[in-house]
Amino acid sequence: MEKNLRDRLITVGIGIPAVLSMIFFVPHYNYILFSLLAIVVGLLGSLEMSKLLFGKRTILAYIAALIPVVQYLQGVFRFNAQIPDLIFVLMILWAFSLEIKLGEKDDFKDSLERSAKNSILVLYPGYFVSFILRFLALEGVTSYAIILYLVLAFGNDVFAYVWGRLFGRNNKGIVKVSPKKSVAGYVGSFFTTIALAIGYCAIFRDHLPHISIGYQIFLGAAISITANVGDLIESVFKRSAGVKDSVNIFPGRGGALDSMDSLISSAPVFFIIFSMILGGIQ
Repeated sequence: MEKNLRDRLITVGIGIPAVLSMIFFVPHYNYILFSLLAIVVGLLGSLEMSKLLFGKRTILAYIAALIPVVQYLQGVFRFNAQIPDLIFVLMILWAFSLEIKLGEKDDFKDSLERSAKNSILVLYPGYFVSFILRFLALEGVTSYAIILYLVLAFGNDVFAYVWGRLFGRNNKGIVKVSPKKSVAGYVGSFFTTIALAIGYCAIFRDHLPHISIGYQIFLGAAISITANVGDLIESVFKRSAGVKDSVNIFPGRGGALDSMDSLISSAPVFFIIFSMILGGIQ
């Protein structure tokens, strides 16, 4: 336990300054260093998901990881915004069509299962990660807006752990897939993440677009819910595959999916809500 905590502290101690430096000191070309980090996370996550689903790295995993790359290029060069979505749909159709020939080997008995796995691999995490790149390309997004996203997603994780440790001893086991999680952790993180949204927007209001109190509450609540769901979904995937961690890349944190599941699952929701906020301003 002590070694795991030490490894986590080392990872956080190195990771936070590095990410903050990427965001504040290199905002060029839609935060190119942070964007590259998101793309790498998408690639590593796709490879990890491929191993969970199929027990090996598949070609489709590498292809699915191209979705964030195309999304970044769209944001920088401003070509048609529908192209990344078109590529995503074509990948899904291609994943389905693979069974036209591959299904012959077992008389199409397992075609539905393989098609479902291929679809998941295209969707998660690659397509979800692409929403981070969409967000970075939005007009009106500042470095402080990006930090807001990170504070809410990771803050929810931290306070779910804190409230669970303090008050969750007698209310654990509400979901079988993650029996150590408690009611206190979920409820506490929900309201704390809302408080983080309100507090952050108050402190840095001069560096953010105008976000009404209603949107602040909505943003905090939505990120808390989707971050917690992402954590549980990752647990489902790992239990189904019979593994503890997807891989062990980050000391004390596991792989990209283990470390970034909350960030990945909340990315589409944060992008949509922030787009609504910017649209309301315009």
